[in-house]
Amino acid sequence: MAQKITVIMGPTASGKSALAVARGAHDNAHIINADAMQCYDALPILTAQPPLHEQAGLSHALYGVLKPDKSVTAASWVDMAASEIRTAFDAGKTPYIVGGTGLYLKALMEGLSPMPDIPADIRDAVRARTREDIYADLQSRDPVMAQRLKAGDTQRLMRAMEVLEATGESLSVWQNMPPKKLHGEWTYHVVAINPDKEILERNIRTRLGNMMKAGVMDEVKTLSDKIDTGVVAPDALIVMAHGFRNLRKTLNGDMSMDDAMEATVIETRQYTKRQRTWLRHQIKADEMIA
Repeated sequence: MAQKITVIMGPTASGKSALAVARGAHDNAHIINADAMQCYDALPILTAQPPLHEQAGLSHALYGVLKPDKSVTAASWVDMAASEIRTAFDAGKTPYIVGGTGLYLKALMEGLSPMPDIPADIRDAVRARTREDIYADLQSRDPVMAQRLKAGDTQRLMRAMEVLEATGESLSVWQNMPPKKLHGEWTYHVVAINPDKEILERNIRTRLGNMMKAGVMDEVKTLSDKIDTGVVAPDALIVMAHGFRNLRKTLNGDMSMDDAMEATVIETRQYTKRQRTWLRHQIKADEMIA
């Protein structure tokens, strides 16, 4: 008999964590994070990681497990999540996968296209190059990926170049191969939260205000200092956390706090719109909650 996993998905600020705790209390749940930014330990407040007092005594996993200079991909997250899923089943618990990074959820449930291993020397050589040089090279040698990727997306540009150098094939060729499940033949009950956009915006504003009261600027300054001193790269994935770049500008007087907060609300709202569209078209829900 297949083991069943509960998946709770939805846009940012829709109440996924609270729902997971409320339902999980009845299922002896082991709650597993599926939000890319919440995997990092650098910005727990800004990325809305559930604090200990809101976890209701349930075990939580994959929150704050990575340092800001590390990278996480769909494949590496699936590996981590699969390990936590097995841990939950072994302990007689129900795995709850909770998050808004749709690609991670899709990769776990449906599989990933096979990807080649990249030799260390090729990876090191690519990472020693500038982003501008890599992008120009891709435009010449792999126009398909160059068109798909943004010129400033260093991580994905490097990945495309690594695959091209290692295999002689465009990353797009590998991505078009049939997906393969990496772990387990589990079944999934997918719960989708999809509030009205007006409710989402209200939640976003309320949450941001609570973040300010909780001391979010302290963690913004700490990460900003690490970037300034070269400990963390300025294009590290965690830097993309909604609000970080806006709030960082206030530290040097480049933006007022009011403007930074409003820009963060707009940025987050625009992201939720993309999340809602992606999740609606890419993952079939068994249960919908408005």
